Amino acid sequence: MALSTEELLQRWADGTASLKDVRGYTPEELFTISKIGYFLYRQGRLAEARTLFQGLYAVNPGDPYVATALGVVELAAGHTQSALQAYDVAVKLAPEDARALIGRAEIRILIGQKSPAAEDLRRALQVSGRDTPLYSKAYAMLSGLTRK
Repeated sequence: MALSTEELLQRWADGTASLKDVRGYTPEELFTISKIGYFLYRQGRLAEARTLFQGLYAVNPGDPYVATALGVVELAAGHTQSALQAYDVAVKLAPEDARALIGRAEIRILIGQKSPAAEDLRRALQVSGRDTPLYSKAYAMLSGLTRK
């Protein structure tokens, strides 16, 4: 049985539903919006990409891909703290996601948090396959970070 709009709004107010649920967005619709955001990012249209990914995050805060993408765009736009917050959410939602761990490590290195960055990189090495580009990137970053 489908919930009424009033019930969905109450669940959203209670924090047990997202705007995605309230508005009835399909995964295909959200994916299309994220593709547009990605293309805007690749074109250097950071303000527009940022707006789209912030909107996607507001609509569907439980999606680790959206949180990671928001972190990428925030960092590219020069919003270091917002990027770190987005990556924190992404890692919380998907603790085994090497991309999110590496992205957060990059920001932590930028702001001088070397020890937490090294922890993220070690974790990324554990969760990524040895013969993957993510493993190679995490290994190289960790080697550079721990070099004396």
